[in-house]
Amino acid sequence: MTRAETLLIIMLLVCSPLLAQGNRHATVHDGLIEEQYGHFDAAISAIKLAVDSNQLSGIELGRAYIMFGIAYHRAGKFTEANAAFEQSLHLLEHDPEHESDYAEALNNYAGLNADAGQFEVARAMWLKALHLRQQMGDHAAAIGSLTDLGQLALAQKRIREAKRYIKRASEEMESAHDLADDYFTVFLETQGKLALAEGHASEAVDKFQRALELCQRTRGDEHWLTGWEHILRGKAYAQAGGLNDAARDMAEGLAIIDHALGRKSLNYLAAVVAYSQVLDRAGSHAQAAQLRATAGKTTKDLYGSQCLGCTINIMGFR
Repeated sequence: MTRAETLLIIMLLVCSPLLAQGNRHATVHDGLIEEQYGHFDAAISAIKLAVDSNQLSGIELGRAYIMFGIAYHRAGKFTEANAAFEQSLHLLEHDPEHESDYAEALNNYAGLNADAGQFEVARAMWLKALHLRQQMGDHAAAIGSLTDLGQLALAQKRIREAKRYIKRASEEMESAHDLADDYFTVFLETQGKLALAEGHASEAVDKFQRALELCQRTRGDEHWLTGWEHILRGKAYAQAGGLNDAARDMAEGLAIIDHALGRKSLNYLAAVVAYSQVLDRAGSHAQAAQLRATAGKTTKDLYGSQCLGCTINIMGFR
């Protein structure tokens, strides 16, 4: 999943003059703000008020369902997220004036499928979104799709494929104007993950360091995404042999994500698994095993029945 997803929705909705026209738009705006700060249940409630008013239609309703899907996904409610994205596609698929919104729905739906372990479904959706975005000349959005495809390839250990997508994303940057920091953050993350996959740990530390600094600047020190950047840099430190630095980074990242999202969020559980891997490398095998067991049980208890026919990819959840 990319940082750009929520930023794009803000561009689509907050910048719309329609937001000043009634309470239903105010509640959608409230939902956007809640999503930005990681308050996903509150975002769901705010968007639901707008949808239940029966006053949204067409593009506004389609966008609201995209937001629903993002918020449900981040809240770990996979079944509801799936239904919301299906509804958004139904509303937007035959609207040629708003192809960018349709591509946005596809891109976010792909992220849900990737986190549910449905990699080939996710790849097909990201490729379709990329094709639409390139047809429209939307270089910034195309970068988002390319970095998502690159990270998916890395998750499947398709290193050559990942390098091609990252190279294409870099080329798109040359044509993109006023690119938001969120895109640079995800691009740096993807480069860092590629460096890790190729065994270049020091380079990965540098990429994740720059991504962390960007996230701190745009989101603040206590945002859950900032916490995730600490987790990523910690993984790089560990591969570089700096286990003490890795443990400190991981502990700080866990604390931030815990405070922002709570210990039942999939982001927190994925961070716990990453931290357990560092503890294993440091020789604390019993503690690492206990953390993994607890995270696994919590994941199964909370989310096991929501993803029938698939396996939640906890380490891919972002």
